[in-house]
Amino acid sequence: MVTGLRLVETSLRLGRVEELLVVPEAGPEVERLVQQAEELRVPVRWVSRRVVEAVSDVKTPQPAAAVVRLPGVVPLSRLRWRWLVVADGLQDPGNLGALVRTAHAAGFDAVVVLPNTTDPFHPRALRGSAGSCLALPLASATPEEILQVGRVWVADPRGEVDYRRADYAPPVALVFGSEASGARHKWPGARTVRVPLAAGVESLNVTAAAAVLLYEARRAWTG
Repeated sequence: MVTGLRLVETSLRLGRVEELLVVPEAGPEVERLVQQAEELRVPVRWVSRRVVEAVSDVKTPQPAAAVVRLPGVVPLSRLRWRWLVVADGLQDPGNLGALVRTAHAAGFDAVVVLPNTTDPFHPRALRGSAGSCLALPLASATPEEILQVGRVWVADPRGEVDYRRADYAPPVALVFGSEASGARHKWPGARTVRVPLAAGVESLNVTAAAAVLLYEARRAWTG
């Protein structure tokens, strides 16, 4: 179940909605969702605000929700990739969703969600991704599998290489752990990369660091 006008609209566009729930007379934006659903032959159910509130995890949800088909997490071996993001131990669903959204926006091929990482389909992760968790391939793998295929950079505030000097030639994977404890798994043979910080600043939020690193990698491969 997803809630929120923009996320529901994105889910419709991706063809993942099985049923649309809307509150009557909720305004033109909801009317456009209904029209879009009808054009796609998606069933529409008119419900009270109480129903939308009951299926939502936010206190004041917008007047639309949708039952969606989740894409699932596939083995990395099934995917062809050159540019990979790895979530290793992120516990906050919002941060994971934002990481997936950033990877999607920067043109990466997939996001690997390692064990002991939060659920990428948690409602907060879906909202944080603005629908990218439904669009970008999400995969499962072990560090060993990834290390065998390409070069690996592990983001670390005290990393050995400045992000502007790292080699992002593909196939390459960028690993992001939690802000508090870093990557959860061991990455033997991988190198660490850092974003320089001003004196007195210990670290960046993982999503801010990811935006810097992923777009630098994109700049490096596109010129």
